[in-house]
Amino acid sequence: MKMNRVVLVLGFFLIMALDSDAKPEAVGLPKACCFKFFPGKIPPQTILEVKKTDSRCPQQGFIVTTHEFLTMCVRKLEVTE
Repeated sequence: MKMNRVVLVLGFFLIMALDSDAKPEAVGLPKACCFKFFPGKIPPQTILEVKKTDSRCPQQGFIVTTHEFLTMCVRKLEVTE
């Protein structure tokens, strides 16, 4: 009975380790790319951060972080005063 519990607990931990999101990243692939782009304009006062996509991404763009939406992708970054 005690051995069954040990096997059950070890199996549980093995399944957790295999299904974990903490998997090593593939070598040579960029972390963040854009596949869908926001078509509208973003008010500058709502922008918290802007990052350019990696040059290895299939489509170039900018990843914009705002107060309202966590992150979104845009093709062009235009600053209006």
